[in-house]
Amino acid sequence: MEPGDIFKKRNLSKVNFDYEELIGRNLSNTNLKGVDLKNRDIHNANLSGADLSGADLSDTILFNVKLRGADLQNAKLVNAKLWDTDLYGVDLTNANISGADLFYADLRNADLRNTNLSGVNLRHTNFEGATFASIDFTNANYDLHTLDTISKDIKLILEIQGNLW
Repeated sequence: MEPGDIFKKRNLSKVNFDYEELIGRNLSNTNLKGVDLKNRDIHNANLSGADLSGADLSDTILFNVKLRGADLQNAKLVNAKLWDTDLYGVDLTNANISGADLFYADLRNADLRNTNLSGVNLRHTNFEGATFASIDFTNANYDLHTLDTISKDIKLILEIQGNLW
């Protein structure tokens, strides 16, 4: 086992991470349900398949993080920095991502039902195959690349509620 794999496939839902270094850690398939990771730097980590439902990741730096297939239902990612983050196939149902920066984020095949994306930066975000329902794009910034990755009906909502970069 590699030193970075010490948390892999563990139940860490009750752990206090206040003094734990999480940069570059492998937390794949780990139970992190409801954890408080506010204001943390977790860049270059692997959280693929992790259960982060109900977790608070507000104001967290998640640059280049792998969250492929993670459960982020009811999670808080308010003002989180998600640059170049792999969110392929994540479940963000009922999540609050308002004010987050999703620059170059991969949200292909993600479940975004009832997700708050108000005030987010969606430049170069890829939404191909994503599921949308009751979505809030109020004051979201987007570019033409992002528009090319979403369906016509969602494109209209984004164009009405958001701002072209």
